[in-house]
Amino acid sequence: MAKKKIETIVAEKISPYTLSTTGKADLSQLIRKYPYDLLVECIDIGVSQYFRYENGELTRESVNNFLNKIGGIAYNKSRSPIEQELIHIKNTCKKLYTYWNDAQSDDILIRYVTALKNANWTDAQILNDLQTEVKRVCNSCRNWTQWSEQMEHWISDIKNWDSEDSLTIIENGTILPSDLYKDVPQNIQAVCKQINSSYENKLYDCTAVMMRRLLEDLLVLTYQKQGIEDEITEKSGWHSTLDKIIKNATQNTTLALSANSRRDMALFKDIGYYSAHKIWYNSTRQDIEPHILKYRVIVEELMYKAGIK
Repeated sequence: MAKKKIETIVAEKISPYTLSTTGKADLSQLIRKYPYDLLVECIDIGVSQYFRYENGELTRESVNNFLNKIGGIAYNKSRSPIEQELIHIKNTCKKLYTYWNDAQSDDILIRYVTALKNANWTDAQILNDLQTEVKRVCNSCRNWTQWSEQMEHWISDIKNWDSEDSLTIIENGTILPSDLYKDVPQNIQAVCKQINSSYENKLYDCTAVMMRRLLEDLLVLTYQKQGIEDEITEKSGWHSTLDKIIKNATQNTTLALSANSRRDMALFKDIGYYSAHKIWYNSTRQDIEPHILKYRVIVEELMYKAGIK
């Protein structure tokens, strides 16, 4: 029954052309291999990407191209989210740079993801990093050489995280107690330690900016953990601004944040924003100290809901 439906859908899409015997055989193989809903999605993707028209008429060449691409689309869509994102990264770079080495890029990206996994990052954290940090590198680099060198540098840094000074920051848990973050992924630990250390060393603008960063990181991880990341993802593929994320989070019934967190998140978003972007503003101890308990409450709740604690 599913086979008939898929054939009917394809036949309607490619009309006035029809499926050949070979085309039907190829489609039958795909129907046996992939779920019905996935194939329907892949057909729609193929139509939008490969159909071409001349004088208002669908071209035979584009139909043949569409039929040849369905299997590849289904294969890519059936991969894990991380694998799909790696494909997206490579395709993006191919469009941006005049030269691209497929074999070497596969090796670099696999080693990058492996290094993060060895550093105890979750799949959600890795996916978020690929969609933000790696994508940012793709857009900022001018060519293959810059991109590959930057990625190799990051891989080396990740492997040295255990011995880096950033993980042995001297701090006394003034804002975030060490017991709160001792078992979370290392990148989150590093941010927590920087928040404490900068505050204890009277670097209040630094404290405010890092508090804002941790809030944003934990919110994104929470949306990913709850399976609703699309609610904070723009059409461009980038995450929404923190302002939009917080607005959604305060009303989101799936997240079901506590009343205190819904009320207080915007405070730390604003303090961090002022410290980062307001020329005539500098954070002071008094801007932060009265709100430390509020911040701890938000961070701990989000750590649990993000599944990292």
